[in-house]
Amino acid sequence: MKGYLYWIPLLLTACLLSSSCSNDLVQGADSPDKVFTLTVDALKEGQTTTRGLTDGLAAVWSEGDVVTVMKGGSLIGVMTPQTTGSASTRLTAQLTNLVEMGDQLTLVFPRSERSYTGQKGTLADIAQKYDYATADVTVRYVNGANASTTDAHFVNQQAIVRFNLTDGTSPLSVNSLTISADGLRQNATATGPVTITPVSATSEIYAALSGVNGPVTLNATTASQSYSYTTSGSKTWADGKFYSVTVKMKTDADPMLSSPLTLEATVDDTQITFVNQAEGDVQFSRNQAEWTTIPSGQPGNMTIDAGEKIYFRGNNASYYPGSDASSVTCSAPCYIYGNIMSLVNATAFESLASLPEGENTFRSLFEGNTNIRNHPQNELLLPATTIQPYCYQRMFAGCTGLTKAPALPASTLRAYCYLSMFEGCLNLAYIKCLATNIDATDCTLNWVSDVCDTGTFVKAAMTSWPAGTDGIPFGWTITEE
Repeated sequence: MKGYLYWIPLLLTACLLSSSCSNDLVQGADSPDKVFTLTVDALKEGQTTTRGLTDGLAAVWSEGDVVTVMKGGSLIGVMTPQTTGSASTRLTAQLTNLVEMGDQLTLVFPRSERSYTGQKGTLADIAQKYDYATADVTVRYVNGANASTTDAHFVNQQAIVRFNLTDGTSPLSVNSLTISADGLRQNATATGPVTITPVSATSEIYAALSGVNGPVTLNATTASQSYSYTTSGSKTWADGKFYSVTVKMKTDADPMLSSPLTLEATVDDTQITFVNQAEGDVQFSRNQAEWTTIPSGQPGNMTIDAGEKIYFRGNNASYYPGSDASSVTCSAPCYIYGNIMSLVNATAFESLASLPEGENTFRSLFEGNTNIRNHPQNELLLPATTIQPYCYQRMFAGCTGLTKAPALPASTLRAYCYLSMFEGCLNLAYIKCLATNIDATDCTLNWVSDVCDTGTFVKAAMTSWPAGTDGIPFGWTITEE
């Protein structure tokens, strides 16, 4: 691999000097099996400075460096440095192909095939596999064992970009980073996105990129979330240059994932009541700083004016653990939104994707509340992808003010999990359910009885949905996600 002083990538012009050296070629036209030795003195320029970097760049030859000799698109030899650790060396190749005066040769390193896929995001990885440079030379003199070529000026075939990824002001360690831009090269002929996959999560990623001249989109993933960023204008990352950029990534997650279950009044003097039948306490707050406890078996009453909000949280596995259901009621229309999982884990609900073991998690929680409404922008989230029996049974039954159901991402349903879930929601006209296995006992029995006559049903690529009150309502438009 190429070595670097100051651990900086090779981003400068290298020169093979024929004016101050002897380039020898041993030929034997009458001996086709003879090995010919091509020797070229080479110099990597000592130091320069590039855009985006204040440190000096110094490229040196290292043990293991390989320069491929190409003739007419065919590999005819491999050159290696005879000395290492400095900018100058003698490159030597053993050739079995005859080279003649006037031949056009191309010198390539670090390998002959050009591909930018599979990068690990480090300088060491780029130096070994992705820092392509080429030099076109012409054999201009051949006499017995001696030969010389025109000077070889190596030209780097890509920019190297250091991405410093942040989530606001904090470093964002990611498991992968995908770069997309029109013209971005994946290899010598194909263009498309390039994905960097570090060995371990990191916020600093180096990428070898070729062909960027326009808007750039970055997509990153962490263990629990995805992030994205698109430049506001065109970017040109020129071959042979180094760029260092800091990117404030934007989460692709719904912001409501980090918001507790919320009710917002639309008129003054609205009374909200939470009857807590869970085995543990429930808390409510007006500002998420000071919390008031609703003990098990007790109601909590609060009165708020238009625009004011009440947040709820708790640490309970079920809100219907015995014979009575917990309930939330409003004396006047209220918006409902936020993450229902704040009732399962009061402080770590944002990434929670599984309901606790057991039954009846949120059964009948909002049943008969005709005053809850969909907020114009903020969604009510039921984000669990692993659910339990009876978990949402009759959860919204009779909620006539709802026009849009919370998205239901679980793929495998459990017994009675959606039983009568939206029964009597007369104005409900949108459901997104991504289930692919609905074989569990009565899992969707009567779940959309008496909803709106027309609406939209978004489903996964699954064909076994029945039509009617136990499946997709008659008269609704069906789309796939």
